[in-house]
Amino acid sequence: MESKHIVFFLFILTGVPTMVIIMTARERFLRYGIFLMISMIPFVYSYGGINFFTDPYYRGTARGYEILMCDLLAISVSITLIINYGFNNYKLIAPGSYLYFIYIIISIISFVNAESILYSGYELMKMIMVYIYFITIFNYIVRYGDFRSILYAFAGTIILNFGYMIIQKYAWHVYQPSGLFPHRNSAAMYANMIAPIFLALILNAKVSKIIFNFFLVIYGMATLMVVFALSRGALLFLPLAASLVTVLSLGEDVSRRKMKVIFVLSLIAILGALRTIPTIVDRFENAPQSSTEGRVELAKIALNMAQDKFWGVGLNNWAIKINPPYDYRAGTAYEDAHPDYKGGLVETVYLLVAGECGWIGFTALIFWMYYYYINAYLNILRYRRLHVVYMAIGVFGGLTAAYGQSCFEWVLKQQTNFYELMTVLAITAAMIYVFKKGFIARSTEPPRPFYPTIVVLTLAAALMEVIKRVINKNRNLSR
Repeated sequence: MESKHIVFFLFILTGVPTMVIIMTARERFLRYGIFLMISMIPFVYSYGGINFFTDPYYRGTARGYEILMCDLLAISVSITLIINYGFNNYKLIAPGSYLYFIYIIISIISFVNAESILYSGYELMKMIMVYIYFITIFNYIVRYGDFRSILYAFAGTIILNFGYMIIQKYAWHVYQPSGLFPHRNSAAMYANMIAPIFLALILNAKVSKIIFNFFLVIYGMATLMVVFALSRGALLFLPLAASLVTVLSLGEDVSRRKMKVIFVLSLIAILGALRTIPTIVDRFENAPQSSTEGRVELAKIALNMAQDKFWGVGLNNWAIKINPPYDYRAGTAYEDAHPDYKGGLVETVYLLVAGECGWIGFTALIFWMYYYYINAYLNILRYRRLHVVYMAIGVFGGLTAAYGQSCFEWVLKQQTNFYELMTVLAITAAMIYVFKKGFIARSTEPPRPFYPTIVVLTLAAALMEVIKRVINKNRNLSR
């Protein structure tokens, strides 16, 4: 047993009980637990978890049996909620859960065609752990009616990533910085999914001036993250999501304050576009032709897989089946590639699922994802004229950006974006449940923007991550 495993089990035996004891003491500590749980998402690929039976060189969507820090925090928060309110009051099933279970069951059935069931298990483990995370946030929101900790956790991650991307771009001269994320597309999707929430908040929520200014700055940072990352898919859907949120917000009411905010933001957006449009145009016009052609060829391979096997080639087995001796490359530009060539993943999450789990798996994914998308819009109607409508509008805009970007990129399956998606879906599910039960959350207006504890934790995390990245960079340069 490696030392990291010993540390992990010691943490399970001592850390989780300690966190439960602390969070049961005061509600404020439970809020901090939720804040930390969401804040740990960008650290998945650094020091945010432990991997059992890993294959770090595998090019699939999961590379080991992982348990993340946000998973342990989710378990701790769930235990705390059960202790405080009883197991009978803890909901194991949320609106939309059964559709997710169907998706999981079809994914398990796809194991029959898997070359490596071990690799399929990697992805299955991720799907199970992310549901625990999802149901934890759902229960927390239903019980406390609290969006504050979630908003500030998102804000903290934006501050941290934006600051790190600034260092990457202007100090290290990285053309497409990715912040803490494994890829620039991941960073762009993360920002794209929550930027509409901040925009909806500043347009619709009745908050103090300091809170308004705080989230206005956060929204600006989130949009700049997308611009810095230069992800073509994200750049396409950033203005669409912002326009959608603006139109839906005007549908709520048209006030002088709201029109003034929209005018100022539009002016800033136009000036910013004039400053950055040469770079964006260059990114689209001078992107490697091989990149576009590769996406098309990989899509053809995915179609070959989906049409060959009813249940697909096996969950998380794409990176095996794309290579010889399998002939799914037939009829594509990769057909005559060198036998040692290792093909990449298809650049759309929808065809990736179709290839691995068949068209039936693709159908299950669509029903599950778009159940929440439709209900995100219905939540706007359900909560119309109420103070929480900003969250419904923002989530709808964020899902529009994420689902649209997923047509061109598979990063929604990466852990960072998968956990972020489940956070947003948990918000949607909680709003559905609360409305159907006939009670409205007691308060979801954000508090003061600067909790001293939150500031200290965010700065500490930033310092640790920057030191680690600098050390790693110096090591690479010395080799």
